[in-house]
Amino acid sequence: MVSETAQAPAHREARQTSSVGAAVIAGVMGCVLLGLGVPSLVTAVRTLDARGVIWATYTGAAVPEKARLDAIADLGVLQRWGRDGELEGDAGLLLLRAGQAAPTDAEREERFAASAAAFGAALAVAPGQPNAWANLAYLHLHKGDTAAAVAALRMSMLSGSFVPALMASRIELGLRLLPVMDPETVGLLQRQIRLTWTLDPDFVAKLSARPGLAPLVRDAMDGLSEAEMAQYVRRHGGQK
Repeated sequence: MVSETAQAPAHREARQTSSVGAAVIAGVMGCVLLGLGVPSLVTAVRTLDARGVIWATYTGAAVPEKARLDAIADLGVLQRWGRDGELEGDAGLLLLRAGQAAPTDAEREERFAASAAAFGAALAVAPGQPNAWANLAYLHLHKGDTAAAVAALRMSMLSGSFVPALMASRIELGLRLLPVMDPETVGLLQRQIRLTWTLDPDFVAKLSARPGLAPLVRDAMDGLSEAEMAQYVRRHGGQK
């Protein structure tokens, strides 16, 4: 029989080994968590200024060219830390606006190409971004690729049918693509007209008054559902 005196050193050695093992595991976990946290910290710091520019761009406020280009550069640096679909989409928007403001045709096309690439990268990571799809549709149309423009516009309407800030511009884009649009996408465009009517009936009334568009609007409104009518009543109190 082993005495308690003989067992004590063995117990102490076991406890010490266990403590060392726990410390090693804790150290490894700490390094892992630190590594996971660094990209988020860097992203938060580097996007402080850029996010102000992004917000101003989304709201339609005037943005100085230097501030826009600085924000694009900041977002580009963040790509080293991994892909973020939302930030890629924001970069695409800033590049699009920079292209629209470019002083020369060459600069405009260069920035538009970079914008399309950014939107493509954004949608590869996070495909459910109706704004990114709509802007990509615009860029495809600018290049004359109407088939790709229709496909991107269709994805925009499918990924977010009710986006108040986007709906009127999607309808305008859809009208430009209407001659080459397939029946299914025409149906999505007509639904967009109905949903816009629940939000802004004056816009749809003016749309109907445009030359040649009355039949499209009439067919769209013929498909009005009870849910869409209820949305209109909630927003406008039943006024027609």
